[in-house]
Amino acid sequence: MNRVPCDHLESTPSSPAWRSLLLPALLVGMLTTGIAQAQLPRLFPAGSAQGDARFGAWPNLTVNCTPYTLGPGVRVLDENQRVVLTGQLPGVTSHVVFLRDAAGNVFRVWLVSAKDPSLANVPQAISNCFVGNG
Repeated sequence: MNRVPCDHLESTPSSPAWRSLLLPALLVGMLTTGIAQAQLPRLFPAGSAQGDARFGAWPNLTVNCTPYTLGPGVRVLDENQRVVLTGQLPGVTSHVVFLRDAAGNVFRVWLVSAKDPSLANVPQAISNCFVGNG
């Protein structure tokens, strides 16, 4: 019977120096990844506008006292980029960034904080709040 020596399969008690640094490096990397992502500003598409919104009965939306219509297939995202169901919207008031389609219907809405630094480059929506107040 032929036997091959297996000296290379035996474990050695000494390990390379990089292995002892691997676990701390991975932990630091995982902890700082969440912090770095939280500091990135969100980018909104061209043509977006921002304002204070109030959702009425489906499909009514009022932004800065200007009425809009929510279009079919509208997607509403909260501050954590989670989808908000349209059945939860009536009565909600929030600062929003929204985007309209070619027909004038709103098809994307982001519920945001009014203090969000990402809003610096988003123009204000048309406001009719002071029309007819005297």
